[in-house]
Amino acid sequence: MNNLKYKWIESARLLRKKTQKEVAEAIGISQGKLSKAEQGLQELTKDCLTKLSLYYDLPLSYFEQEWDNETICGQLLFRRKVTVSAKIIDSIYEDVRRRKSAIDRLMSAVDIPEYDLGFSPLDDDRDIEQIAMSVRFTLRCINGPLTDFAKRLENHGIIVQTFDFGTEKMDAISTITLHGRKVIFINNRMPNDRIKFSLAHELGHIVMHIDDYSRIISDNDRDIESEADNFASQLLMPKDEIKSQLYYLNINKLMALKQKWHVSMRALVKRALDLNTITREQYRNFQIIFSKKGFNKKEPIELPSENISIIENVVKLYQTELNYSDEDMMKVLYLNESDYYEWFKTRRMPFTITFKR
Repeated sequence: MNNLKYKWIESARLLRKKTQKEVAEAIGISQGKLSKAEQGLQELTKDCLTKLSLYYDLPLSYFEQEWDNETICGQLLFRRKVTVSAKIIDSIYEDVRRRKSAIDRLMSAVDIPEYDLGFSPLDDDRDIEQIAMSVRFTLRCINGPLTDFAKRLENHGIIVQTFDFGTEKMDAISTITLHGRKVIFINNRMPNDRIKFSLAHELGHIVMHIDDYSRIISDNDRDIESEADNFASQLLMPKDEIKSQLYYLNINKLMALKQKWHVSMRALVKRALDLNTITREQYRNFQIIFSKKGFNKKEPIELPSENISIIENVVKLYQTELNYSDEDMMKVLYLNESDYYEWFKTRRMPFTITFKR
């Protein structure tokens, strides 16, 4: 069997959250035969592959894509709660895998900014505060709130895409495509209050961890999730600017600071705790208040949404300059109609992209 094909057979099943038994019964083969096919130990006929593509609602070409063996580039580089089931995580991984593959195909013909935020591992010469401030400088935000964050990331070579993770218990994933493009996937179930911090958290992984993942996971003393959180806090709420504003906090003052810094009230309270402007007891009291008022699910004052546009605008470019139809784009992306329109059902502000000459 084609070395790539059998891996995508399992990928499709995990993507659709199906068991081997369910799939085998649906297409009329034994579970053992499907299991061996997923392991590359047995060929499936063209008829079986066709049945699989219909059952999964994926084009037959899905099984023949270039395989990305490093799909997550670090399986710890995502924000989630520990209660997410293995089935949901597997489905998210496979959705990320196919989206990364589609991104590489789309971007091969267009000029977009190169990633230029560098790799800054923590060492004796650099701490998280210094790294975050260096990134702010590169993003051209020296002082004040970091506005238009997603657009700035796209302008510095990071591709951002949202999709439904199928759960509210995982916020985002950072990864690298097979062709080396840095990508952040954001769960579109998140309220706007959390999206900005999640973007900053994943940027922390990209800047500090992702290019040295093998060594990092072997270091049991590292807590890279806390490191990414600290990076995000310093990036969005620089210590030298915000500390003096985090004394004598109350709900009204938190709402005012939320509007100013475009971060959640929960993030502000955590920053206050980290900077010692409130005590741990005050922090716990704020958590109790947030819980009673329902702020853990929806805070007062809706923050503006992030402008995430690059993927959809690349598709528009194909359609307007190269006269690709929706059917042509489905073939390029290895998508059937339902997935294609789910991916590109919204329209956002334009992003400047040109085809390579």
